[in-house]
Amino acid sequence: MKYFSRMWKIITELSESLLLGILFFMILNISLQNYQVVGDSMVPNFTQDDRLILMKFSYIRKFDSNEFVKPFNPKRGDIIVFKYPLNPERRFIKRIIAVAGDEIAINEGKVFLNGKQVKELYLERDKYKDLTDFEPITIKYGHVFVLGDNRWVSNDSRNWGQLSNEFIIGEPWFKYWPLK
Repeated sequence: MKYFSRMWKIITELSESLLLGILFFMILNISLQNYQVVGDSMVPNFTQDDRLILMKFSYIRKFDSNEFVKPFNPKRGDIIVFKYPLNPERRFIKRIIAVAGDEIAINEGKVFLNGKQVKELYLERDKYKDLTDFEPITIKYGHVFVLGDNRWVSNDSRNWGQLSNEFIIGEPWFKYWPLK
């Protein structure tokens, strides 16, 4: 009888450990994701082959729409990883420049938000600014406007339009490779 009692205790402990492990794995899988930067569109802030951990719960989406719950909604200046709208299998990393209701324009490489020039302190020098123009548009409800920090090589909202919130995956939490 002691043998069965001891075996039951071992089976119970193993089952509890296994269930806790599965629960922990599911929570991590739902909330975190790794991402490898491809391309130079975010230079100097992120470079080719940087590896990041994304926080998928940075933005919490409402169940019945493509909007987010406040205060878990995208803000100007946030860096996000998203599914590329023209090929959802690909992932891009860009910076949010404008949110729903904002008017954005680019004149000779200078970004204007609601009529005022944006001070882009995250850009080291003007060498990353593209000098092209972009006609003023107003960002639609449920969308954001994203740009790469290295405007010369960035494939962003200037090329394919406003980004729907449904494509946003999350924002980088920390960079784990390369170690610097």
